[in-house]
Amino acid sequence: MTKSELNENKNEQVAKRYSAALLDLCGKELSKEVIFTQITDVKKSLDNSVDLQKVIFSPIVSGDEKKNILDKIFGSDLNKTILNFLKLLVDKNRFDIFNSVVAEFRKEINKQEGLLEIGITSAIELNEHEKAMIKVKLENILNKQVELEWDYDSSIIGGLMFKIEDNIIDCSIKHKLQEIKREIIL
Repeated sequence: MTKSELNENKNEQVAKRYSAALLDLCGKELSKEVIFTQITDVKKSLDNSVDLQKVIFSPIVSGDEKKNILDKIFGSDLNKTILNFLKLLVDKNRFDIFNSVVAEFRKEINKQEGLLEIGITSAIELNEHEKAMIKVKLENILNKQVELEWDYDSSIIGGLMFKIEDNIIDCSIKHKLQEIKREIIL
């Protein structure tokens, strides 16, 4: 395992712990849906503002300045507990894993609600009708409700790749060609 893979695995584990801490905050006044909506809104704000990213991820900007900026931008829109969570990430110098925390939180909610997350990569962008047909077929095969995340990669030539948790099912033409090449070489 490479150094970057080890670091990525460590960050994933840390993100799971922070996500679990967020789930522990769920109660009467703060539902998991509210938490998810609010942290997703923060993620969208970060994704859409290069300036905000520069400030939040800058090693030059102090933690207090970052927390003041979070207060000014999100203070009136976020539950105080969520805002404090964001400030904790700043204090612990862990804001770099925020997107992973959001993803882990979503995974846990889906797991609790019996939804199976599947990442699908296709060679071309599919229209909504095609996506809906694939979703229905997967739900029938797996006998579960599924949530699909779509990605496109023209290098797979054709077909689909499925990622379910840590398993990858490669039904791409590129993969089939590689298998044929291996058989010929042997």
